[in-house]
Amino acid sequence: MKLIDRYNRVHDYLRISLTDKCNYNCIYCNPNRLDSELTKKNILSFEEILRVIEIFAKKLEFKKFRFTGGEPLVRRDVFSFFREVQKLKNIYGFTTGITTNGSLLKGRTDELKASGIDNLNISLDSLDKYNFLAITKNDESEKILSVIDDSIKSGYSPVKVNAVIIKGINDFEIINFVNHFKNMDVNLRFIEFMPFGSNEWERNGLISYKEMKNKIEEKYTLSSLSTDKNSVAKDFQLNDHAAKVSFVSSMSEHFCSTCNRVRISSTGKFRLCLFSEGKHEINFKELFQKNYSDEEIVNELTEAIKFKWEKHPEPEELSEMMSNNMMSIGG
Repeated sequence: MKLIDRYNRVHDYLRISLTDKCNYNCIYCNPNRLDSELTKKNILSFEEILRVIEIFAKKLEFKKFRFTGGEPLVRRDVFSFFREVQKLKNIYGFTTGITTNGSLLKGRTDELKASGIDNLNISLDSLDKYNFLAITKNDESEKILSVIDDSIKSGYSPVKVNAVIIKGINDFEIINFVNHFKNMDVNLRFIEFMPFGSNEWERNGLISYKEMKNKIEEKYTLSSLSTDKNSVAKDFQLNDHAAKVSFVSSMSEHFCSTCNRVRISSTGKFRLCLFSEGKHEINFKELFQKNYSDEEIVNELTEAIKFKWEKHPEPEELSEMMSNNMMSIGG
């Protein structure tokens, strides 16, 4: 059985937020530096998440699971959890990934690889230590760069490096990013600035993927790569260099028509879209407390998916949806 919406989109990729806590306070994600008020009782336990994964893998044929946050690695015993996920992966044959700021990975990249996490995305929004501090409120740019080096040595190929580009904040670093990573086994991913809650998104802060691509092509040649139809990124090979360069064009050229992703927040809320406000969506925490069977949960999911948008609203409308907070949804 597959999870299919009204627009005949087949969903087989689940992003799971392990926590809404983070040790960074990035200006596009948590600009007001709000602390999480959630407790251990409010969020899905690891045992509950394992049940979620098995339901999606066994009953709905999901092929990919990614762990996000907040910062997923701040959660206690998370590596033990990953090893339990690996047991399910060995049964059902799915792949796993994690999106992290990398700050808690120093000295642990081999352990992460051994725990069964297949794909690694590390966020790095500036190469300049002072700009990095301004964006994240932490002075750890050199540490993150060393973690990227370690991750390559641990066998992640490629390491995906995510940079959210904001006009007037870090767009002047685009070429610097390419210069730094061009000869490394890295997929450098430039992400358009997206509106969330109170991050004061404005269209004049958006630098589109085409603008970013044009900046790079002033110095380098990019060759288009064929990508999976469900990919969120436009992928290019940096000619005569090892690195790949990608652009995530969520705002200027959305990819809603081929979306195969759904999400679960750290509190167990099933989210149909990164930008949806939660209407018609279900809560796994509540379903588990009511002792729903796996079959009953699948029925709930097949009803909920019918309400997925054909496409998300325009950015200006999204910026007014104050309930949308990337920290709580999971990036």
